[in-house]
Amino acid sequence: MISLDLLKLGEAIHGSEKEKEILSILEKRLKNDNKRIEVKTKEWIINNFSVKLNGKEVTSSLAPYTKGYVKGKVGREILTFPFPDHPFKVKDFYSYALSQGAEGIIFYEEGKIRRIIMPDVKIPVIFLPFKPEGYVEIEAESFLRDSTSYNLEFTIKEGDDYILLGAHVDHWLSGFHDNLFSIDVVLNSLTEVKNHGLKVVFFSSEEGPKCCTGSLQHPKDDIFTAIILDALYPSRVVYSSTPDLWDFAGLFPLKRIEMPTPFSDHFSFVQKGIPSLVLYNDDLIPYYHSDKDLPNSRDEKFLTEISESVKLLLHELDKLSMKDLNERMSKFGERKFVVDYVNLTTSFAISSNSLGPRLKSP
Repeated sequence: MISLDLLKLGEAIHGSEKEKEILSILEKRLKNDNKRIEVKTKEWIINNFSVKLNGKEVTSSLAPYTKGYVKGKVGREILTFPFPDHPFKVKDFYSYALSQGAEGIIFYEEGKIRRIIMPDVKIPVIFLPFKPEGYVEIEAESFLRDSTSYNLEFTIKEGDDYILLGAHVDHWLSGFHDNLFSIDVVLNSLTEVKNHGLKVVFFSSEEGPKCCTGSLQHPKDDIFTAIILDALYPSRVVYSSTPDLWDFAGLFPLKRIEMPTPFSDHFSFVQKGIPSLVLYNDDLIPYYHSDKDLPNSRDEKFLTEISESVKLLLHELDKLSMKDLNERMSKFGERKFVVDYVNLTTSFAISSNSLGPRLKSP
């Protein structure tokens, strides 16, 4: 598993040299024709970061993209919260802490640190692997700078149009299942197609101040369908796709089927009217963006199972034309979606065609 070797490289922040190192390793691994597609992105630089508890430096992590200096008492200048049951809820605690005049925020979780992006950078926010008491000093100097990275695209088979199979390579902290493991799934899912071309793309800068920066900038004119692998965790998947692809969900060990989520590399393809899906698993939440997102004993078996399922999906899609997929889509509605950022999903956009027959004027 190449993911085990890539894990040793450490954290790969979007737009960084570490991200490009992973892409370079993959470039040498695959022998097919490839090209680098330049991506304008941002890199997060941490110049200086330390956390002292009662005068002693402790293990911690800084929340992107916060910064600042604070020295004070837990419960007074610095508010603390246990990590919530869903990572996206941290923004609510952040807003509450600001309303209470906090100068710093600590999220704590036994034996674990994380990187979760905050809504803004007014005060420093850190993660600790234990509940703190006493006096804390936080010093954090960080900033975002413009950077250039690239997506790495391989042409596995030439065609008039292409099935695209992709995964992002940047990751927070250990990042094994989000998203190094998906790289192995891509490499193990390559199979022969006859009626369409096949491309593999390793995306840069999926994490970041703007989600999916790499895939947003990727050319889409010749893409038939896009299959994205992201945050896979043994041993089932959430099948998040445009409805024209729902019939293929049964090929996978399924947790649920859903409308497209806006937070993954497939969504920029969805917005261009391309049938697209992402496979992920929110069973990963206990380890999401943490230093404990590490290999486990079920990974190897899951890799075999999920790769075989992806191969079957590729074969099924290869039998179809865009006309076929459009007919499937017409049973549900138009290829226009409205984003629901609260529930992390989408719904059909209402159009005049979906309102039913109109009454004739008298």
